[in-house]
Amino acid sequence: MKGLATMVSLRKFCACSLMGMTAFFFTYGVAQATLIFADTISVTAGDPTQLGRLSRNGIPQDWSGGEAFPGVINPATSYHYMTLDLDVAALENTSYGAFLQISFDSTAATTFLSAYLDSYDPLNLATNWLGDAGTSGNFFGVDPLFFQVVVPSGHHLILVLNESATNGGLNLPGNVLVEAFSDTNYTDLPEPRTLELLACGLALLLAARRFGRGAAT
Repeated sequence: MKGLATMVSLRKFCACSLMGMTAFFFTYGVAQATLIFADTISVTAGDPTQLGRLSRNGIPQDWSGGEAFPGVINPATSYHYMTLDLDVAALENTSYGAFLQISFDSTAATTFLSAYLDSYDPLNLATNWLGDAGTSGNFFGVDPLFFQVVVPSGHHLILVLNESATNGGLNLPGNVLVEAFSDTNYTDLPEPRTLELLACGLALLLAARRFGRGAAT
């Protein structure tokens, strides 16, 4: 009887522990958002040039794909640009979230940030285009611009910063922030530690069930 009581107590303990850990996950174990990249970038005179640039249509891209390709203007004018290649899956280091939000904090009206899938072709600005913020400079001069794109698993996000006036956007820094979510409801991705704790909790629950069955027989 003493052994049976011990088994039952262990089962109750494991069940309570699992419920406690579940509550912990919801309260503390989930990040606000999965950070992909955060840094300051700028275009310099040493960066490559392209002919023409994207038009600023005033429409920021969102996860619904509501912004159509804005077109290219000034095809005979030379503009400096730089690219940033982000391996999204490698940078997340956790379960994959394809829904990315890109913020660009810059007061400069002479730079423009856009996003591409896997590669950027300065000779064809429509190829692999994902979206952009639709305009330059912070909202009201103080609030960072942001836009949203979807990058399927196994692909790279290419960010392109170019000047919108010849030699007028050089050495003007902007802060880039890229965050990932599981879906369009801004569902956070679980942290690696959270996944480990969940696996441990499930193991405890299975053990409790086995002990309970053994005690019942």
